[in-house]
Amino acid sequence: MRISRAVAATAALLVTALAATGCVSVNGSGTPVEALDKRAAAKVLHDYEVRNNQAYANRDLPLNARVETGSLGALDQAGLRILSFTDPRGDLGKAPISHERPEFLIPKVIGWPKWFAVQSTPNFNNAKPQLLVFLRAGPDAVWQAAWGPTLQNPLPELKRDRDGYLAALPPTASGPAVAPGELAPALAEFLKDGRTRAELFGPDPYTAQLRKQRDDPIGEGFVRQTVDSAAGQFPALALRTKDGGALVLFALQHSIKLTVQPPRRLGDVDASTLAFLSGKPTRSVTEHRLSEYVAVVPKAGGKVQLVGWMYGLVGADGE
Repeated sequence: MRISRAVAATAALLVTALAATGCVSVNGSGTPVEALDKRAAAKVLHDYEVRNNQAYANRDLPLNARVETGSLGALDQAGLRILSFTDPRGDLGKAPISHERPEFLIPKVIGWPKWFAVQSTPNFNNAKPQLLVFLRAGPDAVWQAAWGPTLQNPLPELKRDRDGYLAALPPTASGPAVAPGELAPALAEFLKDGRTRAELFGPDPYTAQLRKQRDDPIGEGFVRQTVDSAAGQFPALALRTKDGGALVLFALQHSIKLTVQPPRRLGDVDASTLAFLSGKPTRSVTEHRLSEYVAVVPKAGGKVQLVGWMYGLVGADGE
């Protein structure tokens, strides 16, 4: 898999993703229903592999947009835009990506959207497992991949019913140390100073690295400004764990501005960033990045553990 399979945050895509991940009900039903069975889920995964491999081989953004949505779609649309700029024919003739040893995680969900997850390992050297999540916005919609973080640690044991289906949680669910819908704002607050919401996140190696990036000076004559915020256009998804906590998917957006003080000028700008600019900046460059996470949220009183993530450039501005 491409390291971030990352992508374009255009306004139109974000609006589409928001519509696709919004919560609606069907005929007022309050009964949780599984989205599909494992055989149908396997076909969704296969069809996705075929079409998305075609999109990457041909740098076909419209095709990718038909098979992906949400934060994964934003990341991969941007990634394809970057590849079209830096390596327009790089995937032609390469072996297609497939997902080996898939385990299908299918929750029962009230109303729409319906969704399910696949834990698998991409077929390239030294690949780590991935949690690929598919979403269907409504009865007339198609299945699209919406999340795809790489797993750094094993997932916890999930709560299952007697048929093996999982329990989806709403954004406002009580019981976990933080409600699923509040996890992204909480992490954004923690990243600002390392103290706010530290009872939930600190310390662990990954958040410590994020905090270090924000605190370290960039060098004399340079100013770096970072703004972290919840990517609310991609509502969190959550599953109940067997111990009463939650497994939560959520996303953050990051704007990182680097400014030089006269008479200094910016040096070379990375080609990935130039893919979003009309010219070469000389005074400042702002990178817009998107990160998606999968977190294990314990019951009240415990620490949140980030067990997987994906991070990529989705836009840039320059002066």
